[in-house]
Amino acid sequence: MSKSLPHRLPQIASADADIAAKSPDLRALGEIRLLSLEDGPGRGQRLLVARNAAGIGFEIAVDRGFDLSALSLGQVQLGWHSQNQMRYPAQLPSSEDGYGFLRNFDGFLVTCGLSYYGPPRRAAGDTTVSPHRPQRDFPQHGEIAAMPARLVGYGLDAEAGLIFAEGVVRQSGVFGDVLELHRRIELGLYDRTLAIADRVVNCGFNPAPHALLYHCNFGYPLLDATSELTGAFGDFARRFAELPPRPRPETREIVDHLTLPPDERGDLVVGIRNPAIGIGVELAYRQAQLPSLLVWRSYQSGVFALGIEPGTALPRIENGELLTETLEPRGSRDYAMAITVAAED
Repeated sequence: MSKSLPHRLPQIASADADIAAKSPDLRALGEIRLLSLEDGPGRGQRLLVARNAAGIGFEIAVDRGFDLSALSLGQVQLGWHSQNQMRYPAQLPSSEDGYGFLRNFDGFLVTCGLSYYGPPRRAAGDTTVSPHRPQRDFPQHGEIAAMPARLVGYGLDAEAGLIFAEGVVRQSGVFGDVLELHRRIELGLYDRTLAIADRVVNCGFNPAPHALLYHCNFGYPLLDATSELTGAFGDFARRFAELPPRPRPETREIVDHLTLPPDERGDLVVGIRNPAIGIGVELAYRQAQLPSLLVWRSYQSGVFALGIEPGTALPRIENGELLTETLEPRGSRDYAMAITVAAED
């Protein structure tokens, strides 16, 4: 198999003084459009669809947590697309004994939280806020990925030379927590790095449990038997290579919880590369913000996915109590991640 892309991407000078004369609205270099799906399981949901001059394309599922539902280089899809086909409206995460998430699960980035992530759990509720809820159910990976966003803005910033999109997703309930995810996604017109800047805000007047997980999912053709882990994975990259990604009907999923050392700046860079197609993707983030790292290997035929998942401290239940981070009333927490696509041009 060739190690080059299916077609060579053009090299475009980023300092072209005549660019305004050559492309008055810059659509020769990039664009972002708001679309609505008209058919299939996802009919009716809003998508922001973007591309740039470096060959990067991405989609934002506005009505599903403002997540990156797709990522591509040229015509090569890099993320995972499940059999759910971006269903909309999303099924309630609390359905099916808390496993409703699996009816919705799809796409490159699925944000999990904002109060909890992990398997379905039941824990004590906050009876000082609501005496009617002595216990509280936490569905698998929380609720935020099923929530529609308020679209704050999107467009092409000619002066800064970037594509941007902003949205706010709210998770709330009467007598419950009121949490918001404020997200901005940027991509330079000539770059292959997407920047995600998130702020989680406790809009309520009581402390709220808080957990956040970036469920970054990779599928074929980036994920294949020749794929290898890159960056700070260390010895786990060797363990990964001992079980090459090959689909089999009887294969069960494996989830590893890793503790990796950051670099001298406190950053972690982890990724996946497939030398057979000459493409790799790396995630860079601050370990202080996201100290937990899960790796999900699900090679079952018809699923075939790899999840690289930075997150806040892993929530746990002890003596019936949920132990996780807490956001103070009117408080906030900031997170940032850079997603870089590398290719052998």
